[in-house]
Amino acid sequence: MSKNICFIYKIYGGKMIERIMKAVKSSSKKRGRNITLGAIVGMLLSCTALMGADDKYLWIKEDSGIIEFNTSKTNSSNGNDGDWKEEHPYNDENTWNTDTKTYINNMTLSSSENNGKENNGYADFDLSYGLRLSGTLTGFNFINNGSLTAKNTSNSSYGIYNELSSKIGNITNNGLITATTGSGNSYGIYNYGTMGNITNNGLIITGDGYDSGICNTSNYGGSSSEMGNITNNGLIKGGNSGISNNNNYSAPSNKIGNIINNSLIKGGNSGISNGHTNSIGNITNNGSITGGTNGIYNSGTMGDTTNNGLIKGETNGIYNYGTMGDITNTGIIYGSTNAVKNSGTIGSFNNYGLLISGSTNVVDGISIEAYNDAGGQNKINNYGLAFTADGSGSYKNHGASDANHNFGKTWDATIDGVAYKIRNVEADVNSTGGAITNIKSFKIEGGELYSDTTKINDSNSTSNVILNGITDTLLVSTGENKLDNSVINAYGTAVKFDNAGGNLTLSGTTVNGGIDGTSYVIAGGSGDDTLTLKNGTTINGTIDGGTGNDTLNFGSAVTRAVANDGINIQHSISGFEKMNINTNVTLFEKTIAADGSVADLQVTGVTDVTIGAKGVLTLRIDSANGNKHALSSTGSTGTIKSENGGKLLLALNGAGLRETISFGNLTLDESLVTAYDGEYQEDVTFETTSVFHSVKRTSGTNEVEIEAKKNLPSRPSGSDELSYEKLNKIYQSLCSPLVNGLENFNVDDDEKLSIFLGYLNDIYAGNPYSYSSELSRKSAGMFRDIVTENIFKPETNKWMIYGGLTHVDGGTKDTYYGKGYYTYDIGSSDMDADTKITGAYMLGEYGVSDTLTSGVVIGGNKLKSDLSNGSKVDGSALYLGAYAKKYIGNLKVTAGAGFQYGDYDADRIAVNRVASDSAEPVMKYSDNYNDITYDIYLNGRYSHNIGDNLFLEPYGTLSYTYIDQDGANEGSKTLAIETDSKSFDYTVGKVGVDLKKVIPHEKGKSILSAGVSYTKILDGADEEHITGRFKGGTDFDILVAHKNEHSIGLNAKYALELENGVLFDVKGTYSVERDSNNNSGKNKTKGEWIVGAGIGYKF
Repeated sequence: MSKNICFIYKIYGGKMIERIMKAVKSSSKKRGRNITLGAIVGMLLSCTALMGADDKYLWIKEDSGIIEFNTSKTNSSNGNDGDWKEEHPYNDENTWNTDTKTYINNMTLSSSENNGKENNGYADFDLSYGLRLSGTLTGFNFINNGSLTAKNTSNSSYGIYNELSSKIGNITNNGLITATTGSGNSYGIYNYGTMGNITNNGLIITGDGYDSGICNTSNYGGSSSEMGNITNNGLIKGGNSGISNNNNYSAPSNKIGNIINNSLIKGGNSGISNGHTNSIGNITNNGSITGGTNGIYNSGTMGDTTNNGLIKGETNGIYNYGTMGDITNTGIIYGSTNAVKNSGTIGSFNNYGLLISGSTNVVDGISIEAYNDAGGQNKINNYGLAFTADGSGSYKNHGASDANHNFGKTWDATIDGVAYKIRNVEADVNSTGGAITNIKSFKIEGGELYSDTTKINDSNSTSNVILNGITDTLLVSTGENKLDNSVINAYGTAVKFDNAGGNLTLSGTTVNGGIDGTSYVIAGGSGDDTLTLKNGTTINGTIDGGTGNDTLNFGSAVTRAVANDGINIQHSISGFEKMNINTNVTLFEKTIAADGSVADLQVTGVTDVTIGAKGVLTLRIDSANGNKHALSSTGSTGTIKSENGGKLLLALNGAGLRETISFGNLTLDESLVTAYDGEYQEDVTFETTSVFHSVKRTSGTNEVEIEAKKNLPSRPSGSDELSYEKLNKIYQSLCSPLVNGLENFNVDDDEKLSIFLGYLNDIYAGNPYSYSSELSRKSAGMFRDIVTENIFKPETNKWMIYGGLTHVDGGTKDTYYGKGYYTYDIGSSDMDADTKITGAYMLGEYGVSDTLTSGVVIGGNKLKSDLSNGSKVDGSALYLGAYAKKYIGNLKVTAGAGFQYGDYDADRIAVNRVASDSAEPVMKYSDNYNDITYDIYLNGRYSHNIGDNLFLEPYGTLSYTYIDQDGANEGSKTLAIETDSKSFDYTVGKVGVDLKKVIPHEKGKSILSAGVSYTKILDGADEEHITGRFKGGTDFDILVAHKNEHSIGLNAKYALELENGVLFDVKGTYSVERDSNNNSGKNKTKGEWIVGAGIGYKF
C-alpha cells in the first residue's frame, strides 16, 4: 500500500511546489507565480474587453522539422496567415532551450476571445486558446510556471490545445491553467493527438458546463488520441469531468496511461471518466476524487484501481459499465446511491476500508462476500465495513442484515507485500434490519491501542493497522501516542481528541473522513491537544484543534530522507493556537469547499507560528485578491517567528516591487531576518521564492514590502568566495536607486540565474578596458627588444639607420569560475583574448667612439585584442626612445628609456539572454580613451668565442614599465558603465643564451643564431582591478587578470651585413608562458609568435 500519500497535508518525497501561477503582468514587470482562481475567473467574465486588449497567447508549430512560434490571431485552420518566427517570443520572461526542446512559460498567456480556427476532421470551428500546439513536436516538453487562461463567449476555449494528429512531449504545470466559455466547451488541457506524460503541481480549472480539466478525445474520421501517465499533485477541476478520456461514437479509441492522484480531482459529473472503447491504465488514488454524479466512471477498459484516499460521487462512488481490473480499497468509497455500481465486469475486489452508500444499497451489480470467500469477478472480499448512512445519524449494514458485517472483527491481510491488521470498531448489528447501533471507538492512550475499553495486546498494535469506524473512529487521550504506517477511516470524524488533552503523532499514516460534509476529519477537544504530522502522512479533510490551547506540529527535527520532502496544505485549518514547522510546508491559497466550489484556504485561530531549524514555511500569495494568503486573517493576535534558521518564504505570484504583504493580526518577530536586516545572505530567514526579489520591513510590525534583493543568492557549496563577492558588487551597482537596472532582467529560476551570472561575469572578467594595458606593455616591450637585440654597430663618428616591420600573434585564456557556478551549466566561463600587434619602427644609431654608441628609436604599432564574448579593443601606439651602448671587451651593455602614447577604441558587447521586454537583448557600448607608457631598461650581453666563428652569448635584461590608463565613459545608454583611471607598473627580468655562427663571404658576412630565453615578471604580475560602476551606481571591480610570471621563448635569427653598408635581418620567436598562479583568476597563454624583418644602412 502506498505510504507516500497526499492532501490535505502531504508529506512526500518529491519537489515541493514553489511556483503555482503568475498574475496578469503589469507594465512595471511585476513578477510572480500564483493567481487566485475565483478572482481570475471573475475578471475574465466581467472584463472581456480589457483582457482582449492585453491578450498574449502562443501557437507553437513544427513544420518540416523546424519549430516556429506565432503570437497573432489567425483566420485559417492551418495558421498560414500567422506571423511565424523561429525565434521564440516573450523571451523577456519565458525560456526556450533548443538543446532539450523545453519551453518554460513564466508569464500569463491569455486569450479572451476567438484567436484562431481549427479543423476537427470534418469542419472548421472557432476557438480561443492560451497555448496551441501542432505538428510533430515529439520530444518537445512544455513547463508552465505561470498562467494559461482562455475565454470564449460562444465557442470552445482551451488552456492548452494539442490539435488533430499533433504530437507533443511531456507537460508539467506548476502554475494555473484555466478555461471558461459562455455557451461552448472549455478545457484546461485538450489533446486531439499524442501527448506525453502530464504532471500537475498547480491548478487546472475550467467552467461549469460540459468542460474537463484534462481531456483526451478523438472525432469522426480522425486518428486515435493518446496520453501518457497523469500525475496530479495539485488541483484538477472540470465542469463535467476532472479527467476525461472520451470520444464520439464510431470515432477511434483513445488511451491514457496510468493516473496517480496525490491531491484533488473534482468533476461536475465525474472525477475521472473513461468512455466507450477507450482505455485507461492503472489508477492510484492517494487523495480525493469526487464527482457530481460519479467519482470514477468507466464504460471502456481500465486497469487496476488502488484507493488509499477518498472516492466520492453524488450518485455512485465508482460506476463501471465496461471492464475494470482488480480494485483494492484501503480508504473510503462513497456514493449517495451506491458506493459501487457495476453493469460490466470487475476483477477481484478487496475492501479493507469503508464502502458507504447514502441510500439503501451499498453496491449494485456486484456482491459483498466474506473476507475469506473464493472471490472472483464481480465479487467483493470484505475485510472492512460496508454500510448505509442516511445523513441523520442512522446506519445500516449492507444488505439490511447482519451478514458479513465485520463490526468488532480483526483480520490479517497482506497488501502490496506488507502485513496489516484490519480492525473494525465494535457495534451492534440488528439481524433483521441491519441497523447499526451502540457504535464504539478505538482509543489510544499512553502509547497503547484499545478497542473501546479493552486493551489490544498485539506487540505492533500501533503500526501497520487499518482502523475502520463510522464516527470518532479513534479517540486520542493522554500520553505519548503514535501511529505508524496506518490508515484511519470514518464517515464522520476519524480522529477525535478527548477533553483531557491528547497527544498524537502520525507517521506515514492516512486519515480519511468528513464524508458527511459537516465533520472535521480530525477534531480537537476542550483540553490542550498536540497533533504532530510527520513525513508520509496524509489528512484527507479539514482539521480543527478544538477549544483548548492546541499545538499542530509539522515534520520533526530529524534529517529528512529527501531534500525536497514537504507538506502541501490544501484544506483550511482552525483551532490550533500553536503551529511548529520542522519540515517544508506550503500553505496554498485555494481549496475545494464541501460544495465542490473553489474557496479561499484559511488558517484561523493561530497565535504562535514557529519555524524550526529544519523548517521552511512557504506562503503562496493571492496577488489577484489583494495579496491575501492563508495567514492573512487568522482572527487572533499572535506572532510568527524563526528558531535556529527556520525560513519563511513568500511565493509572490504576481506581487511585485513595492507592493505590501500584510499578516493581519500576526506580528513578524525580529527573528525573521530579511535581506535588508542581515549582514550576510546566510543570515536571511525571511524572503521570497523569487531569485531577485526580497522583503523589506515597513514601519508596521505585521507587514512587509517587496523589494529587490540586496545580495545575490547565497554561494553554492564549494564555490569561490572571491568570485561571488566581485559579482555581488556588480549586482549591487545594478540595483542602485539611480540605476534601477534590475528591471532589464527577468530571472526567476536557477537556470536564468546562471545565465545572469554570465552577464555579470562578462563585465567583471571580459571587459575590454582591462585588456588594453597588456597591449601597451607588450608594445613597449617589442621596441625595447628591437634595441637590445640589434647586433649591428655603427662606425665611429658615423650613423647607422635601420627600419623594419614586426608582428605579434597570440593571446591568453583566462579562467575564472569554470562551469555551472550555481545549478545549471551555462557553458565555459573561460575568457579567450586573441591578441595581434603589428608595427613598424626606425632607429638611428651614432658611433660616439669605438666603445660607445647612442641612438634614438621611433615606431608605431596597431594593437588589437578580440575577446571571446564579442567585445574588443583596437588601438594604436606611438613610441619614442633613446638609448646608449657601451662595449667593454666581449661585453656589451645597453641602457635606454622610452615613451609611448596609446590611443584605444573599445567596444563592449553586453548580451542579455534574460532580458525583460523593455530591454535590448544585445547592447554595444563604445568609448575612446588613452594611456601613456614609460619604459626604462638595462641589458648586458657577453659574446664568448667557442671556436671557428662560433659564439656562445648569454645575456640579461632588467626593465621597469609604468602605464597610466585613462578612465572610460560609455555615455548615456541604459546600463552603460564608466571606469576610473588606473596605473600599472611592472619590473621584468629576462635572461637567455644564443648560439651564434658567423659565416664570412666575399661581400660581407651572414650571422645565424638560435637560442632560448626565460622571462620573469618580478613585480606587477598580481591580479589587479579597475574601478567601474554603472552610471549613478556604486563602485565595483573590473578584473585585470593575473599575468603569468614565467615565460620561455625559442628564438631564431638570420642577419646579413654587406661591405657596401647594407644591413638586413629576419627573426622569429615562439614563447609559451608557464602558469605559476593557482587562483581561479589565472591567465594561461595560448602560445605567442613574434616575427620581424628589417633593413638598414651603415654610413
